[in-house]
Amino acid sequence: MARASVALGVLVLVVTAGCVTAEPAGVGPTATPTADHPFDLREAPGQTSDRLEDPWNADPIEVVVENSARRGRNVHPEVMRALSYWERNAHAYDTYTPEYRLVSQTDSPEIRVRVVRTIASCGEHTEGVVLGCAPTLTPNETVNGTTTIRIRAGHSQETTLAILKHEFGHTLGLDHDANSTVMSEDLAARAPESVIDAMDRRYPWAEGTVTVAAVSDHGVSETTRKRVKAALAYYQRGADGTVGSPPTFEYVENPHDADVVVDLRRSVEACDTIGPDHSCVDWRGPSVDDDPQPEYFTDARIAVGDTEKVGWHVGYWLGRSLWTNGVPMPFKNSSHPPATSW
Repeated sequence: MARASVALGVLVLVVTAGCVTAEPAGVGPTATPTADHPFDLREAPGQTSDRLEDPWNADPIEVVVENSARRGRNVHPEVMRALSYWERNAHAYDTYTPEYRLVSQTDSPEIRVRVVRTIASCGEHTEGVVLGCAPTLTPNETVNGTTTIRIRAGHSQETTLAILKHEFGHTLGLDHDANSTVMSEDLAARAPESVIDAMDRRYPWAEGTVTVAAVSDHGVSETTRKRVKAALAYYQRGADGTVGSPPTFEYVENPHDADVVVDLRRSVEACDTIGPDHSCVDWRGPSVDDDPQPEYFTDARIAVGDTEKVGWHVGYWLGRSLWTNGVPMPFKNSSHPPATSW
């Protein structure tokens, strides 16, 4: 790879970070595609303060893909399509025309694409579910090292391609532009008709660690805490081998800090999703397509009227959020066996 012999400046990659998000909502969609704004991702100029010259001074720009999520499909075809898109269309955005080369392995690529399970934050972007993150490169700067693009695993091919095009656009110096089909900050503006729903994902939660709290009109007893924690521990142990990569759960005292709130005094008739006797659940998360189902769970409220079996009910609903083909065996038993048996 060619490197600049004299660097004009070392780019601080966190000065301006760009991301694409799915804005949180209830179970209803936040936006839908229309005939005027289909999910075709045709080129539309994004806004940039000045023309960006090649910050790597490399010909070609070497790109490598790293799958940190350790699951899901190969995203190399979508990366290739994103690179080809910008090689063909960068001139329309008033930026330099890049030449890329996707390589299988290198110690010092210009760009590394990391496929990750979750993206907790992206610079100043803290709202919404972050689907991708990359630094927005600025004019008259030279990159010393590797620029990293992060994208969230588990999306369809077209959604993954949309995220990649957007993030590579930031590395070309493009900022967010609501009028651009590629550089709009909100994926909802150009979502396909059906994005993978949370209930169809192996891991549907927006965060890598799911926090859980219990609430009650009369206070939460230590016995209740132990029963809820027993359900969390069961899944962290792998749920009798039914999950290969166990999720991480954390019990917290403050319900405002929790992704999942176990409500011991709420009517079980008020939930959107009804399950076994004496419990139900309300799921919440962002929806960016035209169906009412969230693509990720950002929070849930489990109503439990059976305080003696609260651990079983929590285990049942956590299983419903992690498997599409039913729940682990202990939670299929209508007798609601105690935690000591599972």
